Amino acid sequence: MAVPEGPIWDDFLTVSARIGGDVGLVQGAGGNTSLKDGATMWIKASGTWLADAATEPVMVPVDLAALRGRVLSGDLMESEIAAMTLPGGPAGLRASVEAPFHALLPGRCVIHVHCVDTIAMAILADGQARLAQRLPGVAWHWQPYVKPGVRLTMAMRAAGADRAAIIVLGNHGLIVSADTPLEAEELIADMRHRLGGDIAPSQAAMPALPALEGTGYAPAQVPDGHDLALSQALCALAGNCAIAPDFVVFFGPSVPILQPGPDLPARLSALSAQPLPLNAVVLVEGQGALIRTDAMRGTEALLAGYAQVLKRYLSNGGGEIRYFSPAECAELLNWEAEKYRQAQNRSGQGDA
Repeated sequence: MAVPEGPIWDDFLTVSARIGGDVGLVQGAGGNTSLKDGATMWIKASGTWLADAATEPVMVPVDLAALRGRVLSGDLMESEIAAMTLPGGPAGLRASVEAPFHALLPGRCVIHVHCVDTIAMAILADGQARLAQRLPGVAWHWQPYVKPGVRLTMAMRAAGADRAAIIVLGNHGLIVSADTPLEAEELIADMRHRLGGDIAPSQAAMPALPALEGTGYAPAQVPDGHDLALSQALCALAGNCAIAPDFVVFFGPSVPILQPGPDLPARLSALSAQPLPLNAVVLVEGQGALIRTDAMRGTEALLAGYAQVLKRYLSNGGGEIRYFSPAECAELLNWEAEKYRQAQNRSGQGDA
């Protein structure tokens, strides 16, 4: 199958890369975009990065009619999605597990992002009501948290989410559906504007952390990450990161917060012996953020996004957060689709 050609395809790759390069919208391998082309839907492959869309083949073709038919039948199994990937895309890659809701939505271009402005609202117990205050006159749909993948798609279908061009996913992110990639990007830009706009970059300098050789940790290279340890307000929130799927998948359900002291290297060495994603990120209160040297590629970007979500949450006035239950965390960490994506990310550890 030949890759599409023409202005709309070029716009699709350009918009995908632009969105993927904005940590306020997409962190690491998160998020996905799709473009329907007749009987085929091209969608970002699981584990690849949207930021690479303009320079690397990250889109795979899917049998749109077959996938949409199985979604509408209501009995699609996640194990069937990989088999609906058509020949003609990059070898060895398979469609995102979120391909079903892309097929469900009628827009030719569908974009799903982990927009920090949206997540900061979507994690709130009263998030739907807060969003309604910010979105007067906007046709949007609120979808309470459901595990991503087929289960989420079926919940969206049952709720009539396919009738809305803008869908906010509780504890997860944002989906927009439009006729063209540029129109979809405009919907995202409007949502960001309504929900807060750009977050001021961190002014934190690289902290003077103690010697870490042999501990399995190194200082984070994203200033926002250090803000989590240097700000008392952020540090008080940062320990429980079970607020969105990717934070759990990359960090585990919680982020250890340690007090500085002469035994810090020994404590870090003990933490680094635990299986990932546990302790992938550690905060040393008043000193800075550390990342395990064996952490998955994308952990730095996820840390920056996590810090931005908490900053936006505080700037919005706070509120009761809906945290994932232990069972919800377990189903994310034990999910076959996430284990596949993690394996794809481990092929390039770090953030190179």
